[in-house]
Amino acid sequence: MEIHKGNKGFTIIEALVALAITAILLLGLLSALIMTYEYSVRNILRDEAVKIANEYAEKYRNVDFSSIPSNRTETITRKFKNKTISYTLSVTSSDVVPNKVKRVVISVNWSYKGKSYTHSIETFVRSL
Repeated sequence: MEIHKGNKGFTIIEALVALAITAILLLGLLSALIMTYEYSVRNILRDEAVKIANEYAEKYRNVDFSSIPSNRTETITRKFKNKTISYTLSVTSSDVVPNKVKRVVISVNWSYKGKSYTHSIETFVRSL
């Protein structure tokens, strides 16, 4: 049997170092994936808040002028990935031109992982 002295395999130390480097790279990749998922969830929740605000703005544009509330707060719940998210809708209106034009501000508030977010829109409604 012939022994080749110049052809060594990997030592256990080299294999452990390679494994440690691979583990560090995978942890960095996992961290990036988690961060991407968090941004995605926040964007989906924000998009839902935008939909809610636009829905109510359209509603108030299409109702009788006198039925637009001067102050209103309502809680709206939506399901997202087996979680229920609560949005707080606040509507305030004020006369810009008495009995002719109202300024309506719609704010949607929600929280995710202990941080609060707000989306607000403003529209003007006139009587017909």
